[in-house]
Amino acid sequence: MGQVSSSPKSILIIGAGIAGLTAGVYARRCGYQADIYEMHSLPGGLMTAWKRKGYIIDGCIHWLTGSSPRSDYYQQWQEIGLLNGQKIYDPEIFYRYEALDGKIFNFYTNIDQLEKHLQEISPEDADYIHKFCSAAHKMVGFNMSTESSGSFVKKILNSIKSLPKLLQVLPQLQKWGSMEMTTFSANFKSPFLREVFTNLWMPEMSAGALVFTMAFLHDRSAGYPVGGSLPMAQGVEKRFLELGGQIHYNSRVEKILVENDRAAGIRLADGSEHRADYVISAADGHATIFDMLEGRYVDDKIRKVYSDYKLFPPILLVSLGIHRTFPELPGATAGIAIALKDPITIAGEKHANLELMVYNFDPTLAPEGKTIVTTTIPTSYTYWKELVNDRERYDAEKQQVAIDIINRLEQRFAGVSAQVEMADVATPVTFERYTGNWQGSFEGFLPTPKTIMSSIPKTLPGLQNFYMAGQWVQAGGGLPSGLMTGRDVIKKICKLDQVPFV
Repeated sequence: MGQVSSSPKSILIIGAGIAGLTAGVYARRCGYQADIYEMHSLPGGLMTAWKRKGYIIDGCIHWLTGSSPRSDYYQQWQEIGLLNGQKIYDPEIFYRYEALDGKIFNFYTNIDQLEKHLQEISPEDADYIHKFCSAAHKMVGFNMSTESSGSFVKKILNSIKSLPKLLQVLPQLQKWGSMEMTTFSANFKSPFLREVFTNLWMPEMSAGALVFTMAFLHDRSAGYPVGGSLPMAQGVEKRFLELGGQIHYNSRVEKILVENDRAAGIRLADGSEHRADYVISAADGHATIFDMLEGRYVDDKIRKVYSDYKLFPPILLVSLGIHRTFPELPGATAGIAIALKDPITIAGEKHANLELMVYNFDPTLAPEGKTIVTTTIPTSYTYWKELVNDRERYDAEKQQVAIDIINRLEQRFAGVSAQVEMADVATPVTFERYTGNWQGSFEGFLPTPKTIMSSIPKTLPGLQNFYMAGQWVQAGGGLPSGLMTGRDVIKKICKLDQVPFV
């Protein structure tokens, strides 16, 4: 685990998600006293799971970037304790789309197999298909820097290990990274492939994220750790505690204490105050800046980020425990999308597809002979936030959503409605209650062509001894943002104190 050096200074961290835990691990490695204050009773933040009637509902992980020892991320996952010998499941099919007319698209993880499949579906798109598959091939083996400082371009330049690889990768990043998924999808001549890729990812997202994901999948470095989210979060918690850190659960932070424009500590909801030399917020960005610090330390850039950057939409997570296995379906870790004959209306919005996670690839989440199936549905935060004030209506609406989902599943999987043993519905208000996420957004800011090319400050103007980490200071969310930003802020503190970074 490495040696802990000696330093008298202390760091107080808000939030025990992956960013906060990562900051805690590296703080202790570098000898700082480190205390984490977490509003929930469990580690992990959004990287979590919960039990219902013998089933485990995973609220986060679909694939782990850097799951292979070939990736630079892998060593750091090991350093913080996130990977502890879990079996890694590398799917043959990452995603499946089933259209109303019976056509099926399989997103194969092998780039050559995917290219062949796409060209069989649409020979008229062969040239375009070859171009983006070739781009993905050129990115295989390219390790994006695990440092989070600076802009996207700076991170690319920090990743350079050889000039030939750089010359291969940079033109692809420029071309595909600047293209939205809307444009990427529209470039297909095939109506079916336009439908597939329109539904694959959000329209504003950068196509560069898709091409990079293809490269990681091909290299078998974006696998699914069997057991899911919570054991990984608990692994990082264990590493932090073994290094002598302390976590204070059920401790909601209301204010960040400031003295002479220096962060000096925190005040909890119970009124108690706790002091430290440095404060790191790995909590919700909006709450940190505009509530805990009352909006006193902002500039035009920060205002623009929170007013202009697009958010990942809030979601409903509907989970079903089903007394049935689905051996006929691929173990698709990004899900199976099913076009609906009868669209479903939720919170006033019509949905023509169901995005299903059929966890037949993780037997640890359900009793033997059974499967957990979840669907994630973009929804309105305002609708559910207003509805929760009438608890009876709120619960009735959640129950109706579950019934509607089961009825749609019955149309695809005959007999499944009688096999459902458990139904659970988590709304944007649920996620907000446990994690504080602004407007219920699940992963912070969308990685659009604009946001991935810009940097989000980890410090605030005019405030010393204060840093931010997590998905609100790096567009795209996900576990890598927690790792990179949590690690990076400790490096900055070490540099300031002239302490060796361990």
